[in-house]
Amino acid sequence: MDAKELVSRYILDKLKEPQIIGLGTGRTVKKLIEVMNNENLIKGKLFIASSIDTELEISSKGGTVLSLFSGIKPTIYIDSFDYVTSDKIMIKGGGAALLREKMLYYFSPIKIFIGEEQKMKDSSIYPVPVEVVPVGVSYVVSLLKERGYEVMVRESNGKIGPIISDNGNIIIDVMVRRESLCNFDKEVKIIPSVVETGVFCGKDYEIYLANENGRITAL
Repeated sequence: MDAKELVSRYILDKLKEPQIIGLGTGRTVKKLIEVMNNENLIKGKLFIASSIDTELEISSKGGTVLSLFSGIKPTIYIDSFDYVTSDKIMIKGGGAALLREKMLYYFSPIKIFIGEEQKMKDSSIYPVPVEVVPVGVSYVVSLLKERGYEVMVRESNGKIGPIISDNGNIIIDVMVRRESLCNFDKEVKIIPSVVETGVFCGKDYEIYLANENGRITAL
């Protein structure tokens, strides 16, 4: 069985009671929505999503989507990640939903992250997504390069030009050493026009990993 489906099924019991569920973005979350729909866990619940893509996916299954503007807090938040270290530092943002993911994570009392075992990587350096207000992109890129970082403006495969977040901002990817991830997250947000990063250092969350052999690992 696909690892995404395995880990999605593993956490289903945690989603039966909550009536307001926050959901993140990406292929693993899409698989979770599919599994929930097959188990009749979509209709009758309320969902708050970190991206338009996830909102559309939930709506297509007959689910009710609440706007982030409502200020309603999810009972539980479920999302995936791009990378996770053995000491539970996560890097997210492949779906360019950095700010909205951090908001739902912060305001949810229970946070659970799921993914494939192969996403646990202890590398020396990681690509960290950073969401930047468009008018400040050139300034931020120049400053980070002056500080010695390798920086790339993330470009779209579907159109010419940079990736634009659901908030209308631009995503840049910065290569950051593992030991500097949490300090980078704090320091870069001091720069005017930087909105958010994809680094998660709180460790106040549950993480479940699955492989195709059926093994589930909890961090």
